[in-house]
Amino acid sequence: MKLGRWQPPLIVVTTVVLVAAATGALFGERSIPDSETSVVTRASRIVDGMLEWLPDETAPDNIIYDGIHGMLEVLDPHSNYMDPRSFQQMRARQEGSFFGIGIIIARRDGNVTVIAPMAGTPAAQKGLRAGDVIAAVGGEPTEELNLDEVVDRVRGPEGSTVLLTIERPGLGEPFEVEITRARIPQDSVRFAFMLRPGTGYIRLSEFTSTSVREVGGAMNALRDQGMTDLIFDLRNNPGGQLDAAVGISNFFLREGQLIVSTRGRTPDSVSVLTAPGRGRPFEGPLVVLVNEGSASASEIVAGAVQDHDRGLVVGETTWGKGLVQTVFTVRDTGLALTTARYYTPSGRSIQRDYDSFIDYVTHRNGAAEEPDNTFETDAGRSVLGGGGIAPDVEVIGRPFSEELVLLYGDTAFFRFAIQLLQDVPESEKADFGARFEVDDAILNRFLEWVVGAETLTPDQVAVLRSDAQGMDDVARGIRIEVLNATQGLEAGYREAVESDDQIQAALGLLPDAQDIWRVWQDKQGG
Repeated sequence: MKLGRWQPPLIVVTTVVLVAAATGALFGERSIPDSETSVVTRASRIVDGMLEWLPDETAPDNIIYDGIHGMLEVLDPHSNYMDPRSFQQMRARQEGSFFGIGIIIARRDGNVTVIAPMAGTPAAQKGLRAGDVIAAVGGEPTEELNLDEVVDRVRGPEGSTVLLTIERPGLGEPFEVEITRARIPQDSVRFAFMLRPGTGYIRLSEFTSTSVREVGGAMNALRDQGMTDLIFDLRNNPGGQLDAAVGISNFFLREGQLIVSTRGRTPDSVSVLTAPGRGRPFEGPLVVLVNEGSASASEIVAGAVQDHDRGLVVGETTWGKGLVQTVFTVRDTGLALTTARYYTPSGRSIQRDYDSFIDYVTHRNGAAEEPDNTFETDAGRSVLGGGGIAPDVEVIGRPFSEELVLLYGDTAFFRFAIQLLQDVPESEKADFGARFEVDDAILNRFLEWVVGAETLTPDQVAVLRSDAQGMDDVARGIRIEVLNATQGLEAGYREAVESDDQIQAALGLLPDAQDIWRVWQDKQGG
């Protein structure tokens, strides 16, 4: 995503087109003065008339923002207008940091709950822990606030303080803690570790201004641990900055190789982006994991790897977002406008058809298997355009049973883990988590608890008990949450990897990736 600056005439900011104006004659008609023929001027006068004659007082910002959203909806699914709050959030994500206290929160059982404090942040230093309920922020109860409102109150200028009222499981009374805000990094490399000797794993959550540096640092650390092959996980990565996609692709390609090209209506929208050759590339077998949630910049990277036969793409067909948005700054808001399409090295557009909005958002449309939609990789393999990146090897993740879905939906594993840990002294939790195993006694206690909490019925528990795979999933779910709370989120994620069908399949496909790597080396003269 490219960032630009655009300062339009003030009148553009108030432009709105509303079909409701045409229905006014049904209830009475009044003329809105229209002394000029400019469409922009006319729209501005319509807004002024609405503000004057609507039966209830309405904030101008609400009408203008909603109207602009309506205008953009007729263009494509990805052009959008960001109000000041959304624009600030987008910039914070792209810059890779914000000012706050460093906690991951969510609603659990109706309460604003700390899922995990981030290591080394003010929240961790003040002793906040998983399961803590934030009952109030600055004396204002959180019961009626949504999560965004809580986040807005917790964040603030660097060096300022925020007062939290905490309810902790196992303590009879709430307590207050004052925390000084600091810069909190938003890491886009969520996890990077060795899956087994020689095999590194990196999961990239989005493409930000810090992603290239983060991935490069993760690769160096894994090389020091003996990495010779890599599983690069882009599942559920929605994309981000185009420059970051180029920088990440550069780790896998030779200098000068085409990564992506863009073409639009204006000369400025036409570009050809190649691997700059900077930094230390990854030399070894590569598997790129993708799924339906992999979009935009993720598809640029996967498409470049696939079209150049650099590695093996594994998983599910990606989202199919091949539209480039340029973000124009409009005072304290932003207009993300589609200005071009991007094309993979073989020349394919991966943008799915979006004539039907419902089909698009539900991912029911895909690539049309027609001769003129077929392209070739460097090695002559056929690949399709117009419907996302189809993996070289399709691996569909195993769906959970209805009972497991209900347990996860009710955050039962998290709540049970917090209950298990409430009587464990803080100084002993790390050791408790390292030694914790889910035995029959723990499983029985959990299943009795979910019936008592009305998460599952006795009949549903009976179905679960009869399913060996389901019981394994239950045991793993409990252990993951105990590890998250006592050892950190990476420890819990390492446990989750053991039951991740796509990661396990990627491990089994590394010999195929090795063959592709040998061909790549021969072709590149390396």
